[in-house]
Parts: sequence; C-alpha cells; structure tokens
Amino acid sequence: MEDYDVPSAASILASVKEQEARFERLTRALEDERRNVSLQLERGSLPSDMLAGRTTGMSNQPLAWQQMVMQ
Repeated sequence: MEDYDVPSAASILASVKEQEARFERLTRALEDERRNVSLQLERGSLPSDMLAGRTTGMSNQPLAWQQMVMQ
C-alpha cells in the first residue's frame, strides 16, 4: 500500500478530537432544546389566564441542534 493512502496516526487523532468536539457542541445544543421544550410544556400546563400577554418564544427558525448539524 502506498504511503499517501494511509492516514497518519496524527491525522486520525485530529479527526477524532474534532468529532468529539462536535459531539459535545451537539450534546449541549440538544440539552438546551430539551430545557426549552420542558419550559414550554410547563407553560402549556398553566391556566390560560396566567399566560395572558406571554409568548412561547416559538419561531420559524431552526432549533439550536439543527443549526449545529447544518454547519
């Protein structure tokens, strides 16, 4: 096998470290979304008169984890 076909240990390690960092970012983004959904569910279970004038913060923008995946 020729040398240029075999990735070096350093390049493999760098790739793994980048994947780990991306996984950590995605994990944090998913946890943030879980908290947001939990808050929205709590708000949804409150009587409607307690919610008067409040918005749920929902929009047409992608969720944080979706933005991370699209990068």
